[in-house]
Parts: sequence; C-alpha cells; structure tokens
Amino acid sequence: KYGVSKEFLIDLYEQQQGKCAICGEEPRTERGLHVDHCHATGAVRGLLCHGCNVGIGSLREDPKLFTKAIFYLKGR
Repeated sequence: KYGVSKEFLIDLYEQQQGKCAICGEEPRTERGLHVDHCHATGAVRGLLCHGCNVGIGSLREDPKLFTKAIFYLKGR
C-alpha cells in the first residue's frame, strides 16, 4: 500500500521497539501501530499509535498548526 516491503515495516517496528514514533508508548488499541506517511509525497515516516496518528491528521500535518497548538497549550 505504501510502496514498502514487509521487511521494511518489520525493521521499522524493531527500530522503534514496538512503540509510537511520537509519544514513545506501546499502542493501547487492538489496531496496533499505524503506518504514518506524508500525504503529499507518500513517503513512510514511521509507525504511530492511534492517538498520535489521529492527532497529526487532525492538525492536517501542518507544522504551523502544531506550533499554534503548542502556544495555546502553554497559555501564550
């Protein structure tokens, strides 16, 4: 689906020690880790838990929105 081999995904999983590339936690849902990819290029970036995958999707993969969210959370 993402133009990568099963071996590539297994290696990525092992590199991340079965944990989310963002929060560093093991997945808490039965879905396991999601293959995260850039929607513009299709390039695989890493494996994410459901929460982090939904989070970056909700902010439209836009670094400016992430920066605004950080300032919002910090009360600035």
